Amino acid sequence: MKAAILGVGTELLTGLIRDYNAYFLAQRLVERGVLPQFIIFAPDQIEKIVSALQFIMQEEEIKLVIVSGGLGPTEDDLTREAVARAFNRNLVFNSEAWNKIQFFYRQLRNVEPPENNKKQAFIPQGGEILYNERGTAPGFKLQVEDKNIFVIPGVPREAEFFWSLIEKELPQEEENFYRSPVFKFCGIGESNLAEEVRPFLAYLPSSFNIAFLPNYGEVWLYVYSSNYSLEQKELALLFLDKVAHHLDRFFFTPYGDTLEEAVGNMMKEKGLKLGVAESCTGGLVANRITDVAGSSQYFERGYVVYSNEAKKEDLEVPEEILKEKGAVSEEVARFLAQSVRRKGKVDLGLGITGIAGPGGGSEGKPVGLVYIALASEDDIIVQKFHFSGDRLMNKRFASQSALTMVFQCLKEKFDL
Repeated sequence: MKAAILGVGTELLTGLIRDYNAYFLAQRLVERGVLPQFIIFAPDQIEKIVSALQFIMQEEEIKLVIVSGGLGPTEDDLTREAVARAFNRNLVFNSEAWNKIQFFYRQLRNVEPPENNKKQAFIPQGGEILYNERGTAPGFKLQVEDKNIFVIPGVPREAEFFWSLIEKELPQEEENFYRSPVFKFCGIGESNLAEEVRPFLAYLPSSFNIAFLPNYGEVWLYVYSSNYSLEQKELALLFLDKVAHHLDRFFFTPYGDTLEEAVGNMMKEKGLKLGVAESCTGGLVANRITDVAGSSQYFERGYVVYSNEAKKEDLEVPEEILKEKGAVSEEVARFLAQSVRRKGKVDLGLGITGIAGPGGGSEGKPVGLVYIALASEDDIIVQKFHFSGDRLMNKRFASQSALTMVFQCLKEKFDL
């Protein structure tokens, strides 16, 4: 089975919001062996929505269409009208749907529904109404020729609910599309990873494609196929295992889905504690670490020492070092890492200082310059980076590089 996703909303095309629903639905479809052939966005204009539907309907392979958004009560919510026009159907009032909308307002909000909400109780003739347990707007299902068309609200939590209804109606057939688990690597670039993978390509069946996805200091690797046998699938997974074994020092997914989760699980395994002293990242590393449930088992404390005064007062960075070398220097990164390790009585101390931008740089110390130090009981490692993004990207890449340093230290020094 092939599918298409149509997201409706002018806000999607103007960049006002990111479309979570397409991301969510595509993931869930692929998990069921259904490959989306198109993901299309259309503005809140009947003609554009109709054109998008007509384009999708021309594709014979597509048997499932999911339309998301434009089912609200306001004048710019035009999806139900567009669907009706695209398939020459009248809009029919559904009294049961209106009763449920009234119940939602009266019981859950203790008010009468506005009159314009009545618009949400109309669906195209011949459609099957799908009730919404998380909002007022019902969805509906329409069969046109050999295609099943599901029209659902655009509110992400509501779209997630409607997926549970759509999924039940998918045929229980053998998968015709397969995407492998994603293998994630840190500390190696996309080009270098591709070169390291090249000698192993002979193990990958010709029915499979390989994909590399760089993602903020990580590279994700996976394989996929639309025409494969069980034996070929097993060979493809063997190929990934060989690559992972070869690049074990960069491969973090056995420990967690995110790098911060992987680092946390590794530290728990060894009973280690971590402390962080951050300047340019403003607490981003500590935030990422503590996003993981159970991080109190290994994260002891974090300091955000943004000013020179904070560096001196909180972590005892000598004033002469700040004057002679500057706040953004290898020496200050060393002091931050050593001081947080000593004051926190932890196994690993991480120190970060840099220039996130867009201002504050100079010829000798440009925007994006970052020093990261990692102190352990018998060693301290300092790395110099020069990132070239905007302020937020530089902070993100600095936090990623810091966590990568911790990951590699745990792999090498603590035999993980």
